[in-house]
Amino acid sequence: MSTDLKNTIFSVNIFNTNTSQWERYTLKGLEPMPKAENLSVYELADYSSDFDKLYTTYIFTDTKTLNQWNNYRKAIGTPIRVTRAYCSVKHNKDLASKYPGQVAKYSQHMAGKALDMVPYYGNITLEQMYKIALSYWIFVEPDYSSHVHGDARDPGSPYYPIVQYGSQNVYVATCQDALYYNGYLTLTDIDGIFGDITKNAVIKFQKDHNLTPDGIVGSQTWSALLPDT
Repeated sequence: MSTDLKNTIFSVNIFNTNTSQWERYTLKGLEPMPKAENLSVYELADYSSDFDKLYTTYIFTDTKTLNQWNNYRKAIGTPIRVTRAYCSVKHNKDLASKYPGQVAKYSQHMAGKALDMVPYYGNITLEQMYKIALSYWIFVEPDYSSHVHGDARDPGSPYYPIVQYGSQNVYVATCQDALYYNGYLTLTDIDGIFGDITKNAVIKFQKDHNLTPDGIVGSQTWSALLPDT
């Protein structure tokens, strides 16, 4: 790894699902992740071991996801390691290009709501981790040959929810990142708050892609915004 993740400064953005407010921190990678037990900031970084590349220095997640991690980690009772967490749209597209058919277009990693996890010291097996995960994560991928994937998506839907003017959550940040990827926003516009700048960018994107220009990001706009995988 050429990137010194532990000493990199990250912008950590946590959406508190109880207060519906963003909590923001500036932290080094080696520092403890706020609201998470036994987890360092760098473990959630938008870093790709496949390309040895740090895509961004911002991290988005929410307290619902971190709470599920806390409960799961407590149930595991032994150190485990997070190998992939927050993932930008560009990062997800690059992974999809390298592994065709193996990366989800609506990946919960892009919303900071998914963790890929492996044993740390060999005190537990992937199979054991998988069986425990079934009781603590909303969704667990059935293939645990290389890692255990748990995520805190909205129950019953593999897709993203509607976001629109006034929305605040991790999916707004994903929408803004997708608009940035497509050239409709700047990097500094990604804040997880759907305001005038985001609405105007969505309307312009919708007009350019022959979609109803209502500024609301529903299934059709999401499908057009996110790169195919």
